[in-house]
Amino acid sequence: GNVARTYFTVENGRLFQLPLTWYNGGGWDFSPGYEVNNARFGRLMPDRCLACHGSYPDTIPYLEGKYAALPPGIGCERCHGPGALHVAERSAGIEPDSVYDRTIVNPIDLPFERRLDVCQQCHVHTPVTVLREGRNAFSYLPSEPLSDHAAFFKIAGSIDIVSHADRLRQSNCFVAARSAEHPMECATCHNPHEAPSTEAQRNQPCHGCHAASDLAQRLASSAALADHEPTAHCVECHMPRVQERTVPHGSFTDHWIRVFSDPAQATPRERRSRRPIEPYFERDRTGSDARVYQAMGEIVYATRADDAQVLRDAAETLRRALGSDASRGEGQFLLGLAYRQLGEVEDAVAALERSVQHDSLPQRLHALALAYQRVGQDANTIERLYRLALQLQPALAFIRADYADFLHARGRRDEAEQAYRGALAEQPGLDVAQFNLAALLAATGRFTEASEEFQAAVLLNPSFAEALTSLFHVRVAGDVVTGVRALGSPLTTLPVRSRGRNAVRVVVERTGAGVSFVNVPAGGTLRIVRPNGLPVRDLLHREGLTLDWDLLTAFGTPVAGGLYRAQMIEDAAAAASDASQGFYFAIVR
Repeated sequence: GNVARTYFTVENGRLFQLPLTWYNGGGWDFSPGYEVNNARFGRLMPDRCLACHGSYPDTIPYLEGKYAALPPGIGCERCHGPGALHVAERSAGIEPDSVYDRTIVNPIDLPFERRLDVCQQCHVHTPVTVLREGRNAFSYLPSEPLSDHAAFFKIAGSIDIVSHADRLRQSNCFVAARSAEHPMECATCHNPHEAPSTEAQRNQPCHGCHAASDLAQRLASSAALADHEPTAHCVECHMPRVQERTVPHGSFTDHWIRVFSDPAQATPRERRSRRPIEPYFERDRTGSDARVYQAMGEIVYATRADDAQVLRDAAETLRRALGSDASRGEGQFLLGLAYRQLGEVEDAVAALERSVQHDSLPQRLHALALAYQRVGQDANTIERLYRLALQLQPALAFIRADYADFLHARGRRDEAEQAYRGALAEQPGLDVAQFNLAALLAATGRFTEASEEFQAAVLLNPSFAEALTSLFHVRVAGDVVTGVRALGSPLTTLPVRSRGRNAVRVVVERTGAGVSFVNVPAGGTLRIVRPNGLPVRDLLHREGLTLDWDLLTAFGTPVAGGLYRAQMIEDAAAAASDASQGFYFAIVR
């Protein structure tokens, strides 16, 4: 709590970060990242956060943010590794048979780089991190090379100020002391078993190499002599506190020790390549699998930066590096997701099939099911993937919600309702599942229940109110749309801002057998997608301001009930499904 204190809410055992954080330097403000993307109350805490901000939890297979047990604080095992054997032997009165205690890791006995790795597991923070094949957020053990656990990547030669270990490595003090009997390292200044040092204590490590008498002699004719008296505070000038851009009101000690008035030491090391990201570990520059992890890192970077060209280049590099190697399941999985985002569905299917061939993890089965839906694969095959994923981990509510959409689209309403309710019982914050359940209930004539569920969905995500003003009742006979009409909003007391006469909006066609999008700019594509990114239909618009849609999917089947989003895109093949502005509308079938 020295910098800030953030809060979580618990929803059926899942941890979600709340939008507001208390900052000691600024009071209440957004939690980091909320000023960019307002996740409201749905920001699930991923394992990677807890891996540094807590002790090892008792995890649940294939599930993030929910744990069988969550010990408080950061415990001894974070730095010393598993301690059960150590505790058992000491409790039984068994003492070590040598100076070296073989029952537990003591970092002081590790080689220099391995000691640094113990600290770097949490005190190197790069914008892109890719876990190695077969690793998870909690699988690093002290004494292992950290580079065997994860690949870290910087952006444009920079690194976050909170990456204390990397900033220290840039310091001349660190470099000059590498060959010394006692080289400079994190523990030179920080004793992990004691409270933070006082201001005077923080100067002591500096005086070990820079004695006051030596400084007086070196700076005898310098104006800086007055600033280097024995009582001067070295850290204040040579390791000042600086604002970290990603943490509101957060200032941190810059561990790059240097003379700030020296222009030669004004900026960090220059970037080594023209790639969008640069490896932190040497093995990711020159190792046998360097191309694989560089490409994986670039896919992660491109997805976050919404850069379609980098995504396309990285996918092609990863495809060449992996070939048909199904032993790298995580690489094939990430490649499949990249191709799916690029709209290259056949390539996505091939990569995802190889990832499942390596290991049928629930998330991979789910991704393959969605890819199969995009190419019109046999419904029985898709259903088997959903069922197997949920058999492996029934608590994966987002997969169950997509399975409910799948059943809903096939008219299996009772099963779909059961799946929606099961998903919401496990994770009540699934706003799209809440909305689609309401659409299903409205289709069966249960309008009072439907209104309650629509209201619950809007409470979870106020943006969905927009869809209630563009809610259409579609009648279908077999594979033929026989009629459509606009429904009044099920929440008549809800004030919704009009999109305006000149905005793109959707209305019922004069024929009554489809809908029309009006005020659509010519020369682009209007893409209809489900909120999970699954494309439904691309409508090319040549001329005029009106674009008609017959309410059929790309496969010629009537559109299913539920929530949809319409987006104008310039390049249908390259644009990510959520890259462009659009608006919601909804179908009751």
